[in-house]
Amino acid sequence: MNGLRRVLSTAIVLGLLGAALMVVTASSAAAYGHDGSMDVYQIGISFNCNNRDFCSPEELGGFWGWAEFDHNPATGANTGDAEFAGCSHGEFSGAVHISVEIEDWSIAPGSAGPQTFFASGEETDSFRGHRDTFDFTDMDTGFPAVPGHYSTDEVLGFDAPPGVAIQIQVAFKPAH
Repeated sequence: MNGLRRVLSTAIVLGLLGAALMVVTASSAAAYGHDGSMDVYQIGISFNCNNRDFCSPEELGGFWGWAEFDHNPATGANTGDAEFAGCSHGEFSGAVHISVEIEDWSIAPGSAGPQTFFASGEETDSFRGHRDTFDFTDMDTGFPAVPGHYSTDEVLGFDAPPGVAIQIQVAFKPAH
């Protein structure tokens, strides 16, 4: 059972990190669809784990945020950005802010199914007054590229125990 918990915890963390990376890649505020000339995906995520048996005492807390993936049909450019916040009541005890600038993205088979967002860009993490910035390339974000609402059982592939909740909302607005 501990092996399953470790695999699930690792999968959730990787999925959340991937999601954070996709959200961060959009450019400044002007990138939000401009005048409707851009294809725009918007993704919201909420993850909470307050079950010590499932997440382990070191991994209690949550992760919340949004990501946007923009496609410019005129130039073919794919950009985006993301902002995430997390709070841990376990081993890391504290809050983290993750900001992602997406410099390129694509859709391919991955951890979220046959249409998963992959992204390249720059991530900045802020935790307890410390700031780390790094580049990432062609990272599986764990976000599905199919509009819809995804709940805990759809994300994990089984009914999660009490105290564990994951929600992902994917919306798409085509250019006009």
